[in-house]
Amino acid sequence: MDIRSLARPVAQLLTSRCHQPLLLQRGHKTTARTKRALKIAPHDSFLPSRTTPFPAADSIIYNPPASEASPAHTPFIFLPSSDPRKSALLRMRSGGSTLDNVAEAGLPPKMRYKHRRPRYNLKEEDVEEMKRLRAEDPLTWSVGKLAQKFDCSEVFVKMAAPASQEHREWLKGKLERKMARWGPKKTQAREDRKRRAEMVYRGEL
Repeated sequence: MDIRSLARPVAQLLTSRCHQPLLLQRGHKTTARTKRALKIAPHDSFLPSRTTPFPAADSIIYNPPASEASPAHTPFIFLPSSDPRKSALLRMRSGGSTLDNVAEAGLPPKMRYKHRRPRYNLKEEDVEEMKRLRAEDPLTWSVGKLAQKFDCSEVFVKMAAPASQEHREWLKGKLERKMARWGPKKTQAREDRKRRAEMVYRGEL
């Protein structure tokens, strides 16, 4: 096969109709060069105008792209009462039940958390019994078990029937024996946590 017959289609491919050679773009080898190549100046509509009083150089220009308005972006307060979207939103907020009163349906849902209600159901005899049980066997009758038995808070148990000095010393020794088995990481973490708490109290954090 003649070499000249192969070179002729290649020459036609490299030459366009306007007789301009096909230039191959050079790739950017570094990130900085790629960023500089992709850095395009903003459109004139985003720049402040120096001839008109508004928008000024320090004003905010809102130039969103042209798109169809979405019904999900319509605020609830601007929806008329006859709009089906309003009734749908009310059903969603009320958990699927239909509410006739729009004012009540517009309220946020109730917060479900455990309310602390003070109970004054203990008498002097109950307090004396609590002290006796706490003094006889503080291990069996702990603060939590006494609070559960007499239906009161643990804070009240600690105030009404505090532990004896011997039991507090025993608990302190038990904690010290437990801390002696800790490794260096856990010991350092406890010291750091204690130091951070002291810094919080002093207002340093």
